[in-house]
Amino acid sequence: MILSRTLARGRMAAGQQPTFIMAWGPVAADIGVIVLVLALLWQPILTAVYIAGLPLIGTIFVLLITIYLPFHIVVVISTLWAVKSRWIEEDSK
Repeated sequence: MILSRTLARGRMAAGQQPTFIMAWGPVAADIGVIVLVLALLWQPILTAVYIAGLPLIGTIFVLLITIYLPFHIVVVISTLWAVKSRWIEEDSK
């Protein structure tokens, strides 16, 4: 999210249109970073859920908040910046 946003804003300010790989490569890097971070957090989160003795709905809610939502927020924002950096405005006449 940070990498794709930073690169896209710089390219847009310079008036450059990136290639497909230049636009979507940072998105793949952002996804890789968030997957690594969430993989490192997975076991501590599960341990906390087991220690707390949460019911099934509580476990689902905790995993939704700590794993699912952060992943999707990063993917959606990174994708939006990639698309925005490749967008070509057509003159409407």
